[in-house]
Amino acid sequence: MTKAASGGIGRPPIARWFVIESVILAVVSLAFLLRGQVAGYSALLGGLIFLIPHGYFAFKAFRYAGARSARKIMSSFYQGEAGKLILCAILFTMVFKWIQPLDVAALFLTFAIMLVTNWLTPLLAGSNTQQS
Repeated sequence: MTKAASGGIGRPPIARWFVIESVILAVVSLAFLLRGQVAGYSALLGGLIFLIPHGYFAFKAFRYAGARSARKIMSSFYQGEAGKLILCAILFTMVFKWIQPLDVAALFLTFAIMLVTNWLTPLLAGSNTQQS
């Protein structure tokens, strides 16, 4: 891996963001659990279908840094995004095929909540990826 220069752009705090998103997933799943056991585990699965591919993307996309690694960075972003989409499709297929009964509304609603949470996590974390 190539390290970022001391005056360059730093990597985002991916681990902190992942923890925040995991806590939100736990809260949402517990809220759905109040509706019933099926809704609870369906919500958890919907969140995991979001988090697992997103974690894969973060791992692939932020492996390299620095101007000398520009080609590797772009390649890793494209590979990470393609892998994320494929993993989402596979996980949704597995859940619909093998998990019965399933609360489809809880599954998709939690997936959507996690998507919005992902957009808001940098604001919730209050972090700046620029180094001084």
